[in-house]
Amino acid sequence: MNIGARLEAVAKLVAHGCVLADIGTDHAYLPVWLLQKGQIKAAVAADIAAGPCRAAQTNIGMYGLRDKIEVRMGSGLTVLKPGEADGAVIAGMGGSTIIEILQEAPGVAAALKFLIVQPMAGTAGLRKWACQNGWRIADEALAEEPQHLYEIILLEHGEEAAHSDLEYEIGPRLLEKRPPLLAKHLAKLQNAYKHTLDSMAKSAQAQQSEKYKKLQELYAGLEELRHECGCK
Repeated sequence: MNIGARLEAVAKLVAHGCVLADIGTDHAYLPVWLLQKGQIKAAVAADIAAGPCRAAQTNIGMYGLRDKIEVRMGSGLTVLKPGEADGAVIAGMGGSTIIEILQEAPGVAAALKFLIVQPMAGTAGLRKWACQNGWRIADEALAEEPQHLYEIILLEHGEEAAHSDLEYEIGPRLLEKRPPLLAKHLAKLQNAYKHTLDSMAKSAQAQQSEKYKKLQELYAGLEELRHECGCK
């Protein structure tokens, strides 16, 4: 089974021999692949909608893994009891949605040994929220697929020092590790800031706002960091 660069990067952060909850599983590609590799013992594949749950059941049956993966339909972590899974993956959702999922089932979240998140947007806000709510950023990774660059974050319970806004945007572990895709990551962030700044610059009122000044600071910080890293 080919699960793509994004899910492979997620899979590399999953603890060996664990029971995994895959939240928003869709076709259950990740738990099936991990079980085929012998990396996990069992899994719960969960999704809020009936269609993805049926697709997951079909895929699990096709690979003969019905005794290892249980499909549950429901909202986020509420499908689990505390301690039922060692860790969870919440991938392919917005950062604010991931925060809502964690807040919806605090007892389950508190019992997890690790959490892997792959937000589609709002990553900086998710990092900041996690660090302010008892999680530390244990590791981070980048993965590239056509037209997309993904950020993957491994969270564990513990204390994390406060970071600057720029560090929350980029990822503190990514800044430490300097992976090959960091240059593209920085360029993507900077282009997004430039687009917003250009739009705001059309309004004199917007140019006087705190948001505009903050974005200018972040843009300048990224520019400096790209030069420091030798990024083009």
